[in-house]
Amino acid sequence: MSPDVAELGLNTADPATLVVDLNCAFASIEQQHDPSLRGRVLAIAAYATDAATIVSSSREARDLGIKTGMKVFEAKALFPALVVREPNPPLYREASDKLIEIMLRHTPDVLRMSIDEASLNLAGTPNLRKLGPQGVARAIKQAMRLEIGECVTASVGVSTSIWMAKQASNLNKRDGLEQIDHTNLVSVFERLRLTDLSGIAEASARRLARGGITNPLQFLLATPARLRLAGMHAEVARGWSLRLRGFEVGGFESAVRKSYSHSHVLARATASQRDLEELLMRLSDMVGRRLRAAGRRGRVVSVGVVYRPDPGGFSRQAKQPAPISTGDEIYQAALKLLAARDPRLTVGTLGVGLSDLVDDDAGQLDLFSPLGPPRKMRLEAAVDALRDRFGEDAVQRSRLLGRAPVVRDRIAFGNTGHPDERRERDKA
Repeated sequence: MSPDVAELGLNTADPATLVVDLNCAFASIEQQHDPSLRGRVLAIAAYATDAATIVSSSREARDLGIKTGMKVFEAKALFPALVVREPNPPLYREASDKLIEIMLRHTPDVLRMSIDEASLNLAGTPNLRKLGPQGVARAIKQAMRLEIGECVTASVGVSTSIWMAKQASNLNKRDGLEQIDHTNLVSVFERLRLTDLSGIAEASARRLARGGITNPLQFLLATPARLRLAGMHAEVARGWSLRLRGFEVGGFESAVRKSYSHSHVLARATASQRDLEELLMRLSDMVGRRLRAAGRRGRVVSVGVVYRPDPGGFSRQAKQPAPISTGDEIYQAALKLLAARDPRLTVGTLGVGLSDLVDDDAGQLDLFSPLGPPRKMRLEAAVDALRDRFGEDAVQRSRLLGRAPVVRDRIAFGNTGHPDERRERDKA
C-alpha cells in the first residue's frame, strides 16, 4: 500500500458494489419497442407541445446537443426534424422490473435507486468469488441484451460503496464498465469537476468555492475547518469525508424527499374556471396517490400558474392545520390558492404540490378517535388498490365522469413510478 493511500485513509477493501445505470433510458426503451425509431433523433417530452420539457433523448439526439431539461422548441432549433414522443411509463417500468430481476440472480441485496438505476452488493455471494465484480457486470449486460433488447444498454460502475460506484458509472455513459478503488481514486478525481460528483450541484459548488475548494481532489483533502468555512455542518462534513474515500455512509447516503408535486402543460391555454378546477382536481389526486404510496403526508400546499402567451405567472402556498394526504384535502386547499389567478389571462401550465412532509405514522392520534384509519383514508386506500390493478382512470370523481383525461401517468425522477414503491430516492 502506498503512503498516499494510507495518509488519505481510503477504503482499501475489494470492490463488491455495482451501480447499473440505463443509458438514455426512456428513449432507448422506446427505440427497442418501436424499430422505426431506431437511429432516429428522438426526444421523450413530458407532453406533446413545443413548450414541454425533454425528459430523455436518444444517443443520436445527444450527439446533436439535445439534452434532458431542454424545451422541445429549443431542441427543434438544433434539429427541426426531431421526433418527439410522450412517455410510456408502463413500458419503462417493465424494463426496470426486468433489470431488477436480472440483478437478483447475482445477489438478494439489490436496491432500486430510480426507474433507470439500481445497485447491488455482491459481498458474500458465490458470483463475487467465481466471476468477480466486473464479470458480474458483463453478465448483467449480456442478459440485458438478450432479455430487454439490444437497444437498451447500461453503464456499470464498480466500487466499495453505492455513491462511489455511481461515480464510476458516470465515467462512461455509453455502455461503459468502470471501476474506482483506492488504486485509481485520486487519478479519477484529478480529471473531474466538482459538479461531476453526485450530490454537488452548481449552488453547492459555489459554497465550497468560498472555502477554497474548487475541485474534487481539494474536496477530498479538505480539513473540517475548511469545510466549515464553506458553510458545511460538522455531521454533513463527516459524511462527505467518508463518502469521498469510498466508504458506505448509511443514512447520509440516501436523499430525503422534501416535496411531491404534479404539473400539467395544457395543449391549449384556457381561462375557464371549470376546466382549471377539474385539472386541479386530477393533479391533487395524483399528488395524494404518490404521497400515500410513500407512506407520507404534508402540511404545506402550493399552487403554481404560468400564463400563456402572456409572460409571467404566480405561485402561492398555505400551511394546513394538520398534515394531509388525500386528493380531496389537497384539492380544497389548492382551490383557495388558485383564486389568486388573474381571470383575464389564459393559463398554460398549472401545478400543485405538497411539502413540509412527515411520515404517515408521525402524527399524534386524537385521544378520543376510533381505532384504525378514518373512513376517508380507508376509502382512499380502496381506490388506490383499484387503480393499481385497472389503471389510473378506473375510478373517477363523479364531476370528472365523461371528461377526457388530461393528466396522464407520469414517472417522477428518483422514483420507479410503482404505486407500491415505498423507498424514494432523488436522482442527484
